[in-house]
Amino acid sequence: MESHQRRLTKIVCTLGPSCSSKEQMLELAQKGMNVARINVSHGSREDHVRTLAAITELNVKHGFCIASLIDTRGAEIRTGDVQDPLEVTKGEEVLFAPTTLKNLPTDRQIIYVGYDGFSSDVRETNQILIDNGEMSFDIVRIEENGSVVGQALQDGSIGSRRHINLPGADIDLPSITDKDWDDIAFAAENDVDFVALSFIRNASEVEEVRALLNKKKSSMQIITKVETQKAVKNLSEIIEASDGVMVARGDLGAEVPYEHLPVIQDDIVYRCRDAGKPVIVATHMLESMTEHPIPTRAEVTDVAHAATEYTDATMLSGETASGKHPPVALGAMDKILRATETHLSKFPADQNIAIQGDGDARAQSAVSLAKSSNAAAIVVITNSGQTARRVSKFRPAVPIISLTNSHGVQRKIQLLYGVYPLCIEFSQEEETVVRGFEAAIKSGLLNSGDQVVVISDIQTQNKPVTSIQMRTVQ
Repeated sequence: MESHQRRLTKIVCTLGPSCSSKEQMLELAQKGMNVARINVSHGSREDHVRTLAAITELNVKHGFCIASLIDTRGAEIRTGDVQDPLEVTKGEEVLFAPTTLKNLPTDRQIIYVGYDGFSSDVRETNQILIDNGEMSFDIVRIEENGSVVGQALQDGSIGSRRHINLPGADIDLPSITDKDWDDIAFAAENDVDFVALSFIRNASEVEEVRALLNKKKSSMQIITKVETQKAVKNLSEIIEASDGVMVARGDLGAEVPYEHLPVIQDDIVYRCRDAGKPVIVATHMLESMTEHPIPTRAEVTDVAHAATEYTDATMLSGETASGKHPPVALGAMDKILRATETHLSKFPADQNIAIQGDGDARAQSAVSLAKSSNAAAIVVITNSGQTARRVSKFRPAVPIISLTNSHGVQRKIQLLYGVYPLCIEFSQEEETVVRGFEAAIKSGLLNSGDQVVVISDIQTQNKPVTSIQMRTVQ
């Protein structure tokens, strides 16, 4: 089956030890990476500075448009450090204890936890999950000294600093830690495009980060990760407060019954589309490709499902950061998305999306005109990126070539579905359109003779007026 000429769904690649060199990052950029994610839970500040410099070099020296995203650690509970992994057998009772409780009189194996409020929060759940459910324990009882007896439901091995979930519990920790605030400030000061906030529970936490960015006069955009039951409950207010959302399925799948996860994902993607906010589907998409060069058929279907939802982006985590085949995993995701988009282009898209104001109405009109005229693309002239976001909201089946005069705006709209951003010099409108056509032809996005829809703001004496035109590329 022939794949779509231009991939519309974007791909976020997590950078890490397996793709840390400039040559490896260049290969990912050449194979279609749109956004580079840096998980600050791993690596040193020096590593992060070096990686950001390499991303800038990709854009300046090699002519790519790769956006940068820093992902915070958030308030998480982890096991303590151990010299050797603890081997636990199914049915065995073990003791979970804060690291402050030493020399406990017990014959059981002890799993130390780096959080003093653990026994209090455990009361709100009936299970303890380690590594997003790789191992699970039923809670037998809570001891007076603050330790917790758990019974293993599987055989397993528990190493140092393993992540712990308490499904449904409202963890009594601030969602944004001191380390997070430091990482957010670092990202803002280094002109990072997006910051992804972990374990957010409500809109007020997002607004606290917004206040810091405003204080620093930073244009960095906030992507809120939905990975707790509280976040799902407060989804509407979180979407409204955020610039975009990530469906962080690892922790979310451990926090909610896993059979509910597909429905929650669909709901988040639809609500973000309705609000005109970008949404990323993340975690375990091609997990087997961390080790193997070919994805499982279930993983192929999972990526394709995200594309049929018209999500803005899909994400690779360990597959690129620490896997054996980063370029192969990226190539596989690219092929799956293209093939799915080719299939979707044969059917009318579900356009039951809210029109909120005149800007949305004009954007939808441009998309309808492109479809009825069989246009090769929609060309958007935008200062802030807002018009590009509005057109993207209605998911046209053709590329949205967005012309802007700001490299920062260019990188931020790179996350949007279907948007191919180009940075050019703006002048009077007709000159800008001609210059944009020339840049698009040079980039291989348009050919002479193509019919396109152009949507732009014409400056009149009083205010800008939106113009929608059919044009032939000269």
